[in-house]
Amino acid sequence: MASSAGPSRAKASSGDPQSLAMKLYDQCLSSFPADHLFYQQDLLGLGVIPNDDLALLLRCTQILVDQSLLRLLQAKDDRLAWKIIAQSDAEKLQNLNGEERLVYNVIHSTGRNGIWTKIIKTRTNLHQTIMNRCLKSLEAKNYVKSVRNVKYPSRKIYMLSGLQPSEEITGGAWFTDGVLDADFIRGLSGWIEHWVSARSWNSPGAEDQPKGKKRKLQADDSETQYIPYLSSYQGHPTTADITKAINGSGLTPVTMDEGSISQLLQMLCYDGRLVSLRDGAAYRSVKKPNEISLQRDLGLQGPDGGANEGSALGSNGMTEAPCGQCPVFSLCRPGGPVNAENCEYFDEWLKSSALSF
Repeated sequence: MASSAGPSRAKASSGDPQSLAMKLYDQCLSSFPADHLFYQQDLLGLGVIPNDDLALLLRCTQILVDQSLLRLLQAKDDRLAWKIIAQSDAEKLQNLNGEERLVYNVIHSTGRNGIWTKIIKTRTNLHQTIMNRCLKSLEAKNYVKSVRNVKYPSRKIYMLSGLQPSEEITGGAWFTDGVLDADFIRGLSGWIEHWVSARSWNSPGAEDQPKGKKRKLQADDSETQYIPYLSSYQGHPTTADITKAINGSGLTPVTMDEGSISQLLQMLCYDGRLVSLRDGAAYRSVKKPNEISLQRDLGLQGPDGGANEGSALGSNGMTEAPCGQCPVFSLCRPGGPVNAENCEYFDEWLKSSALSF
């Protein structure tokens, strides 16, 4: 009894449609990429079909379609087209009944984006019970899998089991099993802020210290004196630098890409923890390394990893003055209902500031 592991490759005369179909398939494999869409002229141009016999070509392609080695499609211009199917996929399809094959082909066509069960039902025109039975059978054979879509968590999405979902489905590096990983984002944000801060501020004299003293100075961050670099300084870290540092730190179990890190850097800029330089070409921190370390050690970080509201760390003239935290600051103007001339808090702050000198 002949083996059914793959399509028949029996030798036949050159005019035998089965033999020509197999030769045509082999020629397609060697001439076209896996995702190539080809037409009648492409197949005739391979030189397999004698005398460019169109009727014979259609018989051969139908043989390959029946054996699940070619997929018949309709192109955007309404012309008939074909796409080659790998033998491994063809063997899968040969083990399916007609309804399962129909569902499998619909799921296969969506690639890494997957497809909602409601759309599967519409495209296959199968009854809900039959479609569910097909999906259950395909899952049991490990041909397809169900994935979670972060945009539509209530929808059941299916895709081929051997594919990784696209970022549009998973949400990218910041989601785990379809759920936003807030702890991971918070921890990585804090690490980035401190790493960028260490490269955003100059500590005069540290480079001139002997190695032993320099290490001791770096270990005791609170005593280090930091000043900003000159505006012409070009050594601020870029997105590529930060991404490389993260991937080399062992903080993440997967390799992060620059696109994902760029999203996090933008968030840190919106939170006022980093400043974008040269239209996003580089970044510097708002706080000095010792301020960030002290903020972390004293537990003054908010839920996003930044400073809690009201924290005095990293204060400046605007945050120290009552104006910086005044809830009616937008109403304050000369001659207005709220103004600096009759502000009791402003007078009290001026007096306390004068006493401190």
